[in-house]
Amino acid sequence: MFDYYIFGRGELCIFTIDYLIKNEMSVTFIPDRPEPEWQESVVDFCRDNNVKIVEFNEINKNIVNNSIGISVYFRKIFKKDLIKQFNYFVNLHNAPLPKYRGVNPINWALKNKEPIHGVTLHHIDEGIDTGDIIDQEIFDINENLEVIDVYRLCIDAGKKVIERSLLNIESINPSIQDESKSSYYSMDDFEKLGNRKYFTRD
Repeated sequence: MFDYYIFGRGELCIFTIDYLIKNEMSVTFIPDRPEPEWQESVVDFCRDNNVKIVEFNEINKNIVNNSIGISVYFRKIFKKDLIKQFNYFVNLHNAPLPKYRGVNPINWALKNKEPIHGVTLHHIDEGIDTGDIIDQEIFDINENLEVIDVYRLCIDAGKKVIERSLLNIESINPSIQDESKSSYYSMDDFEKLGNRKYFTRD
């Protein structure tokens, strides 16, 4: 039996915590602060459901043996010493990795007029979204959609991945990412997004 440590924010983070609670797992939440005002508060959900909350700067002192870390839209970079404390440390990324590593993957997929998108559950290593792939959910998109539309599709796809794979990480044989198909965008590329910078176009 593992203890689960959830790092993150937003609806999918709440779904993940609730899913683990319903499966009678031990859960600790590490909030991504400040919580976005446009998203439901995970902190409030945890307080209402008696889930332990630990701040990020205190987490190293609170991890027990036989633990799994899960990042759901957490915005900080994880260092090697923290990664190594978990039996497994995984991340849910809003892209069909190895494509669209980094930030704003949905925006870039629409900017580049991709016909499909998806979410990926992958192991965390010292790179940015470069760890081995545990599971993916792929879906169709088109250039008429707004970023917010694809974001909602990612939430739905992420829920499927969580339910399908989170409690089975030990038994899943991950696949190595194909570097020849990889792409990466950083915050330095933000202005190049044009009218795809935000949830809706100007």
